[in-house]
Amino acid sequence: MEIMMFIIFIVTNLFIILCMQFAYTHAYKYENGMYLNVHIPSSHKEDAEVTEIVTTGKCKMKHFQIANVIISIAICFIVFINIAVFVLVYIVWMFAYIFGIIHIPNSSHRKMYALKIQNGWIIETQRKKIYIDTSPIDVDDDEYWKTGYYYNPDDKHILIENRMQSGNYTFNYAKKGAWIFTGITCAIIAGCIILVFVCMLPLINIQEKITLTNNNLTISAGGYTSEIDVNDITELKLLDELPDDSFLRTNGASTDSYDIGRYEGRTLGKCSLYVFDGYSPILMIKSDDTLVFVNSKEDGEIERLYVELCQ
Repeated sequence: MEIMMFIIFIVTNLFIILCMQFAYTHAYKYENGMYLNVHIPSSHKEDAEVTEIVTTGKCKMKHFQIANVIISIAICFIVFINIAVFVLVYIVWMFAYIFGIIHIPNSSHRKMYALKIQNGWIIETQRKKIYIDTSPIDVDDDEYWKTGYYYNPDDKHILIENRMQSGNYTFNYAKKGAWIFTGITCAIIAGCIILVFVCMLPLINIQEKITLTNNNLTISAGGYTSEIDVNDITELKLLDELPDDSFLRTNGASTDSYDIGRYEGRTLGKCSLYVFDGYSPILMIKSDDTLVFVNSKEDGEIERLYVELCQ
């Protein structure tokens, strides 16, 4: 499974980076009278200040992309160490990458816009009005993109073509609807991330706990718990390994190091596993409504538990 995940995520990472390269690098070319999505008169497109901003921005983007190719591949190797850690690190990297890929061109865009205003590169004869519904806007509408995001109170549209990113659309953040939708989306994404962290953190460093008090056996590990009344136990067995029953995980975590959580066997049915690979014996505990397989990394602990339960 780890090898398959490794291949899938490497291919996915490289595909994402390639798509972002295509979407964002067009702005560093002088197209439609614009550099970095800022209208620059053709007579000034070769000015030293202009080329410096373009060259610096392009260089930063190149280094950022190369660094993230290396980082994204390196992160995938964590899957062979611990899948839970890999998922958490991957989420952090993905959001850091998204922030960086948006911030770098937007930062260059704002510098270019500031240079344009500083030098007064607005040709009045080119300032023509067009009408969106009944509201006029300038053809040279850099003012509405000066922060890198579209903000035009006179434009009634909420969704427009994104000038900052080729082939995509963006919101008009002068409209409340755009902020509401963005806020809801961010809240959902944040909630999902928090949920993943809460679910995965217990699986990063599995700590198994077995307690037997007042004829009540409690086994817990990785956020999963099984409680068994000793008086209800119908069968106890010490096994050298798990039965060959094609266990299917229904809720839990399974790696090369452990199988923790809820499973279902082909013949044994529903059961709970608290099993670390490479450690024996494994104790099978069965009651009328519970079936548990458990072992331990501590020598002799399972044998002692077996003796106590047999008494």
